Amino acid sequence: MKYWKEYYGHVPDIQGKRKQYDNTIYTFDIETTSFLILNGKQIPAIDYLKLTKEEQEECIFMSNMYIWMFGINDIVYYGRTWDELYVFLMRIENWATDKKKTIFVHNLSYEFEFLRNRFKMKSVFARKSRKVMKCEIEEFNFEFRCSYMMSNSSLEKLPEIYGLDVKKLVGNLDYSKIRNSKTILTDEELAYCENDCLVVYQYIKKELETYENIKSLPLTSTGHVRKELKEKIIKDYPYRNKVRRSINTDGHIYNLLIKAFAGGYAHANWIYADEIMKNIDSWDETSAYPYVMVTHKFPATEFRPINITKFEQLKECFAYLVRIRFKNIKSKYYNNIISQSKCEKIYKGQYDNGRIIGAEEIEIVVTDVDLRLIFETYEFEEYEFLESYYSIYEYLPKQFIEFILEKYVKKTEYKNVEGKEIEYAIEKAKFNSLYGMSVTNNIKDEVIFDNINGWTEIPLDNETILKMLEKEKSDAFLSFSYGVWVTAWARYNLLINLIKYDKNVLYADTDSLKLFGDYDINIITDYNKIVENRIKNVSKELEIDINKFAPKDIFGESHMLGLFEHDAHYEEFITQGAKKYAYTKLIPKEKAKENSNIIDEKDGKVKVIEITVAGVPKKGAKALNKLEDFKDDFVFRFEDTGKNLLIYNDEMEEFELTDFQGNKEILKNKYGCVLVPTTYELGKSEEYADLISDESSKRAIFKEV
Repeated sequence: MKYWKEYYGHVPDIQGKRKQYDNTIYTFDIETTSFLILNGKQIPAIDYLKLTKEEQEECIFMSNMYIWMFGINDIVYYGRTWDELYVFLMRIENWATDKKKTIFVHNLSYEFEFLRNRFKMKSVFARKSRKVMKCEIEEFNFEFRCSYMMSNSSLEKLPEIYGLDVKKLVGNLDYSKIRNSKTILTDEELAYCENDCLVVYQYIKKELETYENIKSLPLTSTGHVRKELKEKIIKDYPYRNKVRRSINTDGHIYNLLIKAFAGGYAHANWIYADEIMKNIDSWDETSAYPYVMVTHKFPATEFRPINITKFEQLKECFAYLVRIRFKNIKSKYYNNIISQSKCEKIYKGQYDNGRIIGAEEIEIVVTDVDLRLIFETYEFEEYEFLESYYSIYEYLPKQFIEFILEKYVKKTEYKNVEGKEIEYAIEKAKFNSLYGMSVTNNIKDEVIFDNINGWTEIPLDNETILKMLEKEKSDAFLSFSYGVWVTAWARYNLLINLIKYDKNVLYADTDSLKLFGDYDINIITDYNKIVENRIKNVSKELEIDINKFAPKDIFGESHMLGLFEHDAHYEEFITQGAKKYAYTKLIPKEKAKENSNIIDEKDGKVKVIEITVAGVPKKGAKALNKLEDFKDDFVFRFEDTGKNLLIYNDEMEEFELTDFQGNKEILKNKYGCVLVPTTYELGKSEEYADLISDESSKRAIFKEV
């Protein structure tokens, strides 16, 4: 790594005819130090949890950048202050090129908050406040882009996924030490800093093998597969005409679709909460979302009003969108289906961690798929259709179905093939992005960044929403209603099996069931036969080779979409609710990972504890000495999880910081992100995750009178 003053220009890769740009791979990263001020004294951020609650409330959160790294292809330069970076960027513009240049930053949202201290930002594009995807500097012709959002992978995993020649040097930098721009850094620490830029450089270089130039790189991970599909259908007018017919431009229907949309079902059977159950089997559906996308039918026309007064009037050839009222409703099963958060009105409700056990009255907007589940799983005194709309059911466009199957075939063919690990990782990522692409949100409230006032989110007005809906119809890429029904069908397929088991279900999440006891395997067998028959019918009806629905891997084994497969066996299992469970299982000793929490060993196998807790890294399992520890008030300590809390401070004041070597520096930064250690405490008061979707999917609301 070179000091920034050693830069004497470089040869840029200028491309483009009408509008020229630099195709050189530029990368950027910073290292920061976090500290606290309490009663005028500085305290290392690592000591935050040692403070009393009163002291934690009184302390001021501070942070500071002490080194920046800037990569020009595989050469990395560094400096210690923002003024040095300013001069360095000026040199690049004066000595190399003033054409548009793209700088890739892994987690741009973080660096952005520090860059604000020296540079005025413009053209900030963010999915929500502080979640920056790209931005530009007013003074120079540079655009920053977030490589994390492009890859959806941590810096540590990028080399493994893409087979890069360089790896992140984990552990070479002690973040607990307070540093400033005068801190003397060791060769080992400088190598750590350099390496982060080199990882991003090699990742972008790998992407350019596909996209050829930086201008063509997608902004997000779903953008990869989105771009590929767009290229296939851009001139496919039958495809676009079919999609266009299914896109709704009515503001009220648009709102109803938003209200009807829900994510995967994630919930624990309340009658077993806190109990350690033994001999649990985990059954997973193979690619649940892609399966319904290629085999089920979806709304194919705009929704039109229809007068429905009875459930029996619903016809299978139509998709329905309804607002319905139930009176004196009560669940017939231990596992409760209706989500409290999706109800518009609830009167005198009883709840099971966010799910409705019963109520004197509820109002809810649902699809016909969810409505059939409600009628199957609840009993009630009366119901009333308040609004109802219908659309004709059809399969998704054949071109889209074949595109999905093409991704599935490639992923399967590459799996476990020596020398094809990178191809497998890339195709797997694309395949997993297919659902995300179907619910990509282009109609969200406007996020504005102002250099003086900071962040604001401005709701879209009705006129803008309608214009954007018309644009979606004109583009005719995908319909939002597709995404609404994808999750509805996936929930139906999971829950129709869940209620048959009911008492034997410990836990369910999106595409999996955790079963125990003397459960009837024939339920799964019969369902799998239904899947096979459905695939045969779709294959015949759409004239698509059935082998694409069930491709073979390198060993000649067929992998049919949608089947329930035995995924794991747990010795013991305990749950505290959705996204909160722990289990033990036996694994061969050689398969135990370095940070595995081994609690027993016998006959060449080890018994390990593993956890799934929203907000706690998997390595936090080592905090448990035994499964009985997983209960209310148990605290996952920072020492076990390494998890930090991110705190923004937009009003930092001038302060003289002394580093761990005794060097003093007066800081005059106003903005920063502070990382302090945090803990996680188990408890029933936590809100449970029942919508498995990115917040970026939250759409702007059309305002109705």
